[in-house]
Amino acid sequence: MCRRQVCRRQVCRRQVCRRQVCRRQGRQVAPGSQRRLARPAHGAGSHCGLAAGLAAAGRIGWVTAPASALDPAIARQLKRDGAGLFPAVAQQYDTGEVLMVGWMDDEALHRTLTTGRATYWSRSRSEYWVKGDTSGHVQWVRSVALDCDGDTVLVRVDQVGVACHTGERTCFAGRELPVEAGPAAAAPAAAAAASAGDRDSVTASTRGAGR
Repeated sequence: MCRRQVCRRQVCRRQVCRRQVCRRQGRQVAPGSQRRLARPAHGAGSHCGLAAGLAAAGRIGWVTAPASALDPAIARQLKRDGAGLFPAVAQQYDTGEVLMVGWMDDEALHRTLTTGRATYWSRSRSEYWVKGDTSGHVQWVRSVALDCDGDTVLVRVDQVGVACHTGERTCFAGRELPVEAGPAAAAPAAAAAASAGDRDSVTASTRGAGR
């Protein structure tokens, strides 16, 4: 075996070991900061080919951000999407009013639990944001609950001011969609019939009074 072949095999072993260490020390990543490098076209299926491609790119394996300090017992219960996110429903703690829906990752949830301020991940700006830091419409956290599937959290808050950036109390105000079946659809018809009956009654009594 020539010296070049031995050298390539040694490089391959080192790269494989480094990838294994990365996996063992994997961290939850702030969305958008984690990227998987494409497998190089040459040497497909071989560790040497992959290592050579990664070395040429100047990177090895996953690019990760610092670990979240979220309690591991909580983290194990979470189910995240491909970007490491899960929805968080904000609800007024005393009235049950649904205020808004945001996105969290492990670190946003950790900050929410430890600071008492609702903290979210902005998918458009790729950064954490604390509700009310800019607007003054703070959400003081009263409780946080994980749903039965582990893929959504309910954050019960005391909302200061409005919750929606449009100036509405909630993000759902004035955006009701028509329901065409079931009790919701029957209620307007019943109300209309009752209103028509009231009008007929008033008309009849008016006629009687004129006699």
